[in-house]
Amino acid sequence: MSAPGQPLLRIAATGDVPDVDPVGAGMLASMRCVLAFSALLIISLYPTEPARPLELTYVSLAAYCLYSVVLAVISWRADWAPPGRAVHWADVFFYGYLVALTGGASSLFFYFFFFAILVASFSRGFREGISVTLVSFVLFVTAGVAFAPSGNEFELDRTLIHAVYLLVFGYIISHLGGYESLLKGRLRLLREINNPWHPRFGANSAIGLTLQHLLDFYGGSSCTLVLKRTTTPASYLMYRAAPENPDQAAVPTAIVESAAEPLLCLPETLAAFHHDPAGWWPGKFFGHAAYEYDLELQMRTRMVRDECEALAALFDTRAYVTVPYLQRDGASGRLFLARERGRFNQSDISFLAQMSGVMAASVENVCLVEKCVFNAAVHERARISRDLHDTTIQPYIGLKLALDALQRDAGRDNPISVHVAELVAMTAATIRDLRDYTEKLKNNMISMPGDLLAEAIRRQAGRLERIYGIRIEVGIEISPQLSGRIAAEVLQMISEGLSNVLRHTTAKKALVSVRNETSHLVLEIGNEANPSLPGAERFTPRSIHDRAEALGGQTVVEYRDDGYTVVSVTIPV
Repeated sequence: MSAPGQPLLRIAATGDVPDVDPVGAGMLASMRCVLAFSALLIISLYPTEPARPLELTYVSLAAYCLYSVVLAVISWRADWAPPGRAVHWADVFFYGYLVALTGGASSLFFYFFFFAILVASFSRGFREGISVTLVSFVLFVTAGVAFAPSGNEFELDRTLIHAVYLLVFGYIISHLGGYESLLKGRLRLLREINNPWHPRFGANSAIGLTLQHLLDFYGGSSCTLVLKRTTTPASYLMYRAAPENPDQAAVPTAIVESAAEPLLCLPETLAAFHHDPAGWWPGKFFGHAAYEYDLELQMRTRMVRDECEALAALFDTRAYVTVPYLQRDGASGRLFLARERGRFNQSDISFLAQMSGVMAASVENVCLVEKCVFNAAVHERARISRDLHDTTIQPYIGLKLALDALQRDAGRDNPISVHVAELVAMTAATIRDLRDYTEKLKNNMISMPGDLLAEAIRRQAGRLERIYGIRIEVGIEISPQLSGRIAAEVLQMISEGLSNVLRHTTAKKALVSVRNETSHLVLEIGNEANPSLPGAERFTPRSIHDRAEALGGQTVVEYRDDGYTVVSVTIPV
């Protein structure tokens, strides 16, 4: 997937999309050549009156033909790249100049303006198309009046009808081009949301990224999902995406039923939008601009107008649209999209209803994959715990018994008994840790949440300090809502890193740091470095690197000025 929040999506909601497919771009370059050479041929066959600067017209059209050919060649060599804005604007001003040279309002080249309008509309959307239409209108009227034939030859009726024709059909072309761009943007967004989600990120991430995509698409001020889960008693969650806090959309906030009821007061089949008349000028004449639509009955209703107005006051926004959200597992809720500028219409209700269904299906798929992974992991952990007990713990128990016998044979007065006693204690501690690990593994407790990760790291650091005499500085700044799977992977990487410190260095000081940074988790494992010792050259911890790469993260080894070698791992969450 692409990163949530693409600017292209936001432009698409306003119908201003700089997007032309390669075939269309090549066709436009070819059609410009056709128009240029057609104009030159028409002037050659039917020259204008002698009073007109005929030579200047020939030269101008020849230059435009050359310009069109150069653009076509450039487009061809660049695989028909979409044309820039300057191209159709140059066409507009040249067509105005050509109309002025060839009879003003009666010029046959008046129709060339529609080519520039079409290019602008279908390549840049409604705003660009209507801008080109208005400029073309002004240029045509100016040229028609200023360069019209004198006396009785001036045809006011033709000038007026051509001007109205240009304005009306220019608007129609701009509207169609903008609507096509809007539909393309919606299809891109639906395709983005419908892409398979990585199950590691979970359902919360799928919901949060979808809300962020919708917010960017519409350029809204907030996008909120209020969700009611079918637990006993029912639980309520709220996901909210906002431009000022883009990384918190995937973090749900638990809300009480009294706070959720006003947001879920509308019927489950009803969608609606509402505009503040102060921010939408037709509302000053027609009252509050509101529209309520029953998705099940496929008809408009006015039964909940008061509730919609109350929601507008609750969100304190100029415009909002809301659609129901429903999952097949019984979870239900409502999606709200608010914006301070612009307005919504009936097509937005239809599109957001589709988005709500696609998002619900995506969340259900993620939950299903999570369940399958969870069930597979349960069986795998049970098998691993049995293997650990048979292949690891039992030999350690035999080793401890042998050391106990050796200690008894040596006697208390033997100097070696002290060292044997230390080995017995270390073996007993290892057996105890292995038994705890296998028990957690068997009972599915190894995937610990974020609030237990810090405790596990400190406990392991204390154990290593007690047994091996290495002092470990621990710094933990993580969210309690950290995924249990990520927490387990982080703990495993820390264990691997500290094991590397013990096995491959003589350092007596080490550090472990885990902290949240925006949408990433940063893990640092370091130790005192001694450049004079062998193995101090640059390295990459293979196991940690492979684990981080499997999680979509990166691993970097840093050599700091304070004498520490630090392995830094960045994992997206």
